[in-house]
Amino acid sequence: MDVQEVYQRILGDIPYEHQQKAWYALTQGKSVILRAPTGSGKTEAVFLPFCCGSNGQFPSRLIYALPLRSLATQIERRLRNHAERLGKSTWRIALQHGQKPESVLFAADVVVATIDQVISSYACTPLTLPLRHGNIPAGAVAGSFLVFDEVHLFDPELALQAVQLICERLYHMGLPFAILSATLPDSVLDFFEEKLGCEKIDAQNETIEREVLMEFCDSELTVEPVEDALKQGHRKVIIVVNTVERAINLFQQVRTLAERHGYAVNLLHARFLPEDRQEKERWVEENFGKNASEGKSILIATQVVEVGLDISADCLLTEIAPVDAIIQRAGRCARWGGCGLVKVFKVEKAAPYDENLVNRTEKVLSQDSNSLLTWEKAKEWVNEVLNDRYRQVLEQGTSFESAIARLSYAAFTGNRREIEGVVRDVQTVEVSLHSDPQSLGESALWLPTLSVHIGVVKSWLKGGAKAWRLEVDREARDTGIQVRCEPISGRNQREICLGDRLIFEPTKLAYNPQLGLHLGEGGVNFKPQIERERTRLDITYQDESWICHALKTVNYMERVLERENLAVEGLARFLNISSDEVRKAGKFAALLHDLGKLNIEWQKRAGVSENASGHELLAHTKSRDYAYFPSHATVSAYALWCALEGVIPCQLGKAVLFAIAHHHSVRAKQVPSYQLHRSWQQAVKEALEQIGLDSDWLEGVHQEQPSTTDLRTSFPPLEHERLYTAYILVARWLRLADRMATEGDESAIFRYEDWFRRV
Repeated sequence: MDVQEVYQRILGDIPYEHQQKAWYALTQGKSVILRAPTGSGKTEAVFLPFCCGSNGQFPSRLIYALPLRSLATQIERRLRNHAERLGKSTWRIALQHGQKPESVLFAADVVVATIDQVISSYACTPLTLPLRHGNIPAGAVAGSFLVFDEVHLFDPELALQAVQLICERLYHMGLPFAILSATLPDSVLDFFEEKLGCEKIDAQNETIEREVLMEFCDSELTVEPVEDALKQGHRKVIIVVNTVERAINLFQQVRTLAERHGYAVNLLHARFLPEDRQEKERWVEENFGKNASEGKSILIATQVVEVGLDISADCLLTEIAPVDAIIQRAGRCARWGGCGLVKVFKVEKAAPYDENLVNRTEKVLSQDSNSLLTWEKAKEWVNEVLNDRYRQVLEQGTSFESAIARLSYAAFTGNRREIEGVVRDVQTVEVSLHSDPQSLGESALWLPTLSVHIGVVKSWLKGGAKAWRLEVDREARDTGIQVRCEPISGRNQREICLGDRLIFEPTKLAYNPQLGLHLGEGGVNFKPQIERERTRLDITYQDESWICHALKTVNYMERVLERENLAVEGLARFLNISSDEVRKAGKFAALLHDLGKLNIEWQKRAGVSENASGHELLAHTKSRDYAYFPSHATVSAYALWCALEGVIPCQLGKAVLFAIAHHHSVRAKQVPSYQLHRSWQQAVKEALEQIGLDSDWLEGVHQEQPSTTDLRTSFPPLEHERLYTAYILVARWLRLADRMATEGDESAIFRYEDWFRRV
């Protein structure tokens, strides 16, 4: 199907010009940076080409990164509907964020994730998955078609720098990516076009005919302007303020007044439980959606209305914010055409926004008050406020080097607090309410949670609120979990980091479905969602020879490489070698990853005698607890460290060794004492011969180590671009192939993800 036919089928209309341009660029293998008005189909502009592209045009997976969970949920539903209408009903389309970890290994065909999940995963420090599995999603980020949407919400000095790093590395591999926003300044479009080869696509016109008058008010947003709007006869009024506390206070002040004037009124912010949030969003849709009732309605909200909600009002009152946020909010006024009024009010404090940006926005809007908001006017304002700032950050500042350094440190140490420093705009932790969480045991895992900014949480602790951190450890074989609650006070609040789960005593905090989570007395305990299935991941091991498992892993590795062909070719191009060399390296990694099991002590624990032949050496046994077997992954890498020199090209060879060392746990480095079995060479030679690989290099294998030691290098530095890219790709391919070979089928990866989601 061509672009016209696809858009007629999915949307019942012809595509806009910017959608056509995106289609042609992406289907030619190019990356795009797209700026177009809100509601103009930017999502379809990148998703539909991915759905309809022929083999070889796109990587096998799409990762769609967004700044907000609520937006991710809506986009996931949208993409699923489009895929089904295009005959892709068998695709796995999954959400991946703190409350919906549906594809922790990034194994689905389409993963809709929050930006913190993507950045942390790339640094082998995932926020949701146990750290030891971190190189699996890292390899997915390095080899997928990445879309970064609503990029204006990414902090330009932090999150955007991490996005630039990932895109730069995709560019070097020749893999496509897409950057989307309605409110980026020219300097960002120019940078990605000139430095990273993007096709710059800039919509020239509004896609909807509307007249929205922008008025700047030299006063703060109080009850009085709300009452004026009601008296002027505006039937649909949206009020946007900058903090949750402010929204709650204004709602309580306005509620009686609104009802007296015959208005239905509601409150929406980010601190509602999912079921209450859904109920409120239904109300918002019924009162402000395309098929809204004719009744009079008022919505008081925070930034949650800026993106994702397809709603409209004839009057919008908003506190001043950076210009891009103001334009996004104004996009909810006369959204589908007609006339509307937007009034912008001053604030006493700029927080949570940058004071300089707020002041510059105020200056621009006050000088241009009572003007119509057109697409050209919006771009003019954005450029006037943000152009120089973004240019300086992207081209002249040190933010990029700082982001690399922090990501590299996070990758090397597994320190999630360092990820927090790179993704400032999503500095949230998960918060629950319970007076005695330590009594709940494992059930504490199933307490409902709310995302709250770290700064707000720390202010609660400073104010005397009592809280615990929920710590979750998983057993070595990923078959169970251990849960504990550690008390937190104002003194050790610095230890709180991105992704933590905290449980507060409901004395100074309260929750109700109308106001959400707020400071107040009389709170009640959240109840564990005990209806969720409590399950263990059962893996049945059988006696299996080392040769058999090695060959099965090679077989599954070849299947993985077939699906990841574009990433294979991209890595080869990046390393300046042939794609056959990459495939050969993958086969070596698959065949040799369990070389350490050919240790005399490992085989003894498996019940194999010292006189056994190579055919009798085992890789798996039944009815034995692997927790008591000696470590083998680092032994494999240590034994092979010098032997593989010259067999696999340098950077790729190191990547293979790191992948082998980390095929059970990222950052593993300790090597126990070992001595290889007398028949190890016989087993390895036969396996190599069966897949057509040379065995002359085996004499270089380090056959014994009398005492415990460490690997020469424990982890490939993230700033070493070629080595790190090769490592995370090969490590992912190996760990997927190994799990498939161990469990006997390709669905093993999805079984793990489904189990993790339920837990």
